[in-house]
Amino acid sequence: MFCPKCGSEHPDDSQFCRKCGQGLASPTSSGVSVGAGAAVAPARIQEVNSQEPPKPSSRWKRIPLFLLVLVIVLLVSYSLHNSASRESASHDSASHTQQPAKQQHFITVNNPNLHVNALAFNYFKLDVPSGATNVRLRGNFTASGGFTNDIEVYVLSTDDFVNWQNRHAAKSFYSSGTVTVGTLDVNLPADAGTYYLVFNNRFSLLTLRNVNVDAALTYVQ
Repeated sequence: MFCPKCGSEHPDDSQFCRKCGQGLASPTSSGVSVGAGAAVAPARIQEVNSQEPPKPSSRWKRIPLFLLVLVIVLLVSYSLHNSASRESASHDSASHTQQPAKQQHFITVNNPNLHVNALAFNYFKLDVPSGATNVRLRGNFTASGGFTNDIEVYVLSTDDFVNWQNRHAAKSFYSSGTVTVGTLDVNLPADAGTYYLVFNNRFSLLTLRNVNVDAALTYVQ
């Protein structure tokens, strides 16, 4: 080493200059120290740059996260699809359970000796429930009594029956005219309704009529 004051050369482990008595700094691992008021000799410090291992590309880092998100989305979609399928199947099953198969129903209209007085009429009231379809009245009738053995037969709705019995204009689903024998084959509106099968003898002043009626009202519900 060299004395920073007089420049004399000394061994590296010297603490004082033998020529001028200047204190000499001992080298350390971290650098060179000098005495107070001494000029600092230039020193070269070698820096070692540590190099970190190369980091993986951020593009490849995102791939596992993307796959995880994709798997989660697929699982959620599959779960929702299965849930919707089960609800649909449950709804269909409940619908089949709550809606029994439609059946045909009968309302019998049978009287082998229906009396219809002179200047009067007699009738059968037919009630059709809500939801009924294919409503149909079929059968036959035969009249006897008096000189002509005849009767008038009508099929009327509730409103038209009220108008008819009060001798007002009325529409009818069936009107036989004055006959002795007749056949009923009448299609009626679907759904709920009340109808009247009327046997009229108001045209006869004195003689009652006896009517044999054999008919049935059918509908599907």
